[in-house]
Amino acid sequence: MLRRLILLSSLIIAVPVTAASTIFQASVSAHDEANISEANALHFGTVLNSAGATCNLDSTGTVTGACASSDANVTVGIINISGLVANQPYQVEVVGSDNGVLRFSPAMTIDSIEVLDDDSDQTISTTTTQAGDSTSITVYGNLEVLSELTSGALYQANYTVNVNFQ
Repeated sequence: MLRRLILLSSLIIAVPVTAASTIFQASVSAHDEANISEANALHFGTVLNSAGATCNLDSTGTVTGACASSDANVTVGIINISGLVANQPYQVEVVGSDNGVLRFSPAMTIDSIEVLDDDSDQTISTTTTQAGDSTSITVYGNLEVLSELTSGALYQANYTVNVNFQ
C-alpha cells in the first residue's frame, strides 16, 4: 500500500500541468531601401596638374587652392534621397576615395548641418530624421592631386553615398 502511494505521488509530481497556452504572432511591414540619385554632378573645375596640388570646394560652390575659380564647370554635388520612412532616423554617410591619382575627402550639408572630414579618413556621416519621405544632400570637399596629371585630360575620383536605418 505504501508502495502504491509513493508511486502514485511520484506520477502526480512528474506530470506537467498546463493551465493555459496561446500562440501569438510577431509582425513586420516590409519597406524598400532608400533610392539615391545624382541631381547635380560634383565638379571641381580645373586643378593644377602637379602632385600635391589641392583644390577646396565649399558648400556655396566656391573653389580655393590650386584650382581655377573662374571655371564654369565648378559645381557642388546634389544627391537626392527618396523612399524614406517619415520620422525614422537615418545615418547618411559619404565615403571619398584615393585612387592613387586623386584623393577626395568629402564634406556634406544636410538639413543645414555641415559635416566635414576632420580626421582625413575620407568618410563622413550624420544622423537625420525627415518628416517626409525624401531629402537631399550637398556634397563638396577637398581634392588632392597625388601624382602628376596630363594637362587637358579629365580625371575622376569616386565617392559613395550610403543611407542606413538607425
